[in-house]
Amino acid sequence: MKIKVYTPSNPLLKKYMECIYILTHTSEEESIKYITFPSIFTIVSNSERSKSITKGNQLIIEQCDDNEVETNLVSNFNKPVYVQYEGKINEITIYFKPLAINSFLEHELNHYNSSNFSEFSPFEDYRKAMIDILSLQNDTEKIEAVERYWLSKLIGFKHNFLENVLSEMMGDENDAVTITELCKKNDISRTTLNKHFGRHICKTPSQFKKILRFRNAVNKYASNNARNNLTDIAYGVDYFDQSHMIREFKSVTGFSPKVFFDKTSMLEKKQIHWLFL
Repeated sequence: MKIKVYTPSNPLLKKYMECIYILTHTSEEESIKYITFPSIFTIVSNSERSKSITKGNQLIIEQCDDNEVETNLVSNFNKPVYVQYEGKINEITIYFKPLAINSFLEHELNHYNSSNFSEFSPFEDYRKAMIDILSLQNDTEKIEAVERYWLSKLIGFKHNFLENVLSEMMGDENDAVTITELCKKNDISRTTLNKHFGRHICKTPSQFKKILRFRNAVNKYASNNARNNLTDIAYGVDYFDQSHMIREFKSVTGFSPKVFFDKTSMLEKKQIHWLFL
């Protein structure tokens, strides 16, 4: 299996997309199995001549010549998922920043979210466009075509308070801000905040904050020279203490921090963290 991660080259798209990756797996290779972990991003995947089979927290992507393209949306991804690739796979996946995909969609994000791995075809020309893009032989051409397509769908998105709430949740100086404090600062009820997170992010604020804290710990570990000092990491990313970090890591990943960091592989300049089986 080969995977290559790209940062959008268009300055405008950098505001909305964290990264785009191309994954290929040949028919001669043995099946690949790994665990992937919850993310704050909205994930859109397109795979040529394949089909996905979901069984609880398991996702199997296998070659299927009868299906021209498989298109999926992952937005309420709150637990580890066991992924398996079988046969020839040609996949393009986009990580949209929190709330960002709403700037391209006619309806609220929740409208497209029917399951953990929803079939995704938000525009009349979407499947045809993805088939054409996946058929390109050059990776650079694929990325350029993906960027052109999504730019053509950009319509913008404004919300009374969600942008402010996310900015405060994700800002370095606001790591310890509570959901109650966020509601008070933005003059909204917790019920209202939950409702709008569900519509446009497909997570509760508490789920988002837990996953954000986990991802911040992963990023800090990846850039930290003193990696064995989990206590420093815990206090540096808004865990109350190391015990709190251990509990939340087990909730989000199924592993303690030590086991997680020992077993996971960091791919493509540490942008992707998978645990291979």
